[in-house]
Amino acid sequence: MSPLSAMLEAAYAVFNTHDAQGLRRFIHPEATWPDTLEADHANVGQDAVIAHFARVFATLRPNIHLIEVIEETGQSLTVEAQYAVETEDGQVWSDTRARLTYHFRDGLLSGMTILSGF
Repeated sequence: MSPLSAMLEAAYAVFNTHDAQGLRRFIHPEATWPDTLEADHANVGQDAVIAHFARVFATLRPNIHLIEVIEETGQSLTVEAQYAVETEDGQVWSDTRARLTYHFRDGLLSGMTILSGF
């Protein structure tokens, strides 16, 4: 397993605990991240990305399982993942597969591109 794959798996483990601040150590200071709550908005900068995750965790309980990780380049990984998302009261909101490309800079996550399934 490559160092980027190992780091991404560790980030997913923290994400699944719904610890937005715990994700800070994985996110590049100049990251750009799509807003999964508001489709036509992007979060720019580490603080904005962490705030986005905090908003997600305040209203939803996502649980993501990696199915496949493909090393695209030395600075990107494409994954297929199963997203199970529940509302705060435990109702299934979404259960789907997604294909995503994660981008890295200086060994940290610097962005995510949604390819399908979100």
